[in-house]
Amino acid sequence: MEHLEQLAEQVGLLMNAEVEVEGRECLIKRKRTINISSHNKNFICTLDHDISFKNLKVNGKAFNQAEIFLLPGELASFVNALHQHPIPLPTSYQHRMDINPDIICVYLSSEEPPEDFAARLSAAFDAIEQNSLV
Repeated sequence: MEHLEQLAEQVGLLMNAEVEVEGRECLIKRKRTINISSHNKNFICTLDHDISFKNLKVNGKAFNQAEIFLLPGELASFVNALHQHPIPLPTSYQHRMDINPDIICVYLSSEEPPEDFAARLSAAFDAIEQNSLV
């Protein structure tokens, strides 16, 4: 259990997020504020992303999941950052999307070391934050 807590702390640092360990699952609590423009109105909202890993194995791999909300203009940067990250995507990687005109929900899952998943995901968040500054 101590190893799981140390790993959770490391993932929290990589993701710049709070972490909570519940049993054999680690929940990463990352928030993000976005401005949604719809029908000539703007809505500023803070979103909680659901990010977790569980079932940590002796080989260091775990089942990682994330549910990320993006603005339509952020999708390409986010996905490109995931695919171009120095740590390649594992063979057990999947993602799918639910798309509507104002917001996109990206669901990610993989079986790999949680720190690899977190590093790649953090780089994708950095990519969209960099593009919003331009």
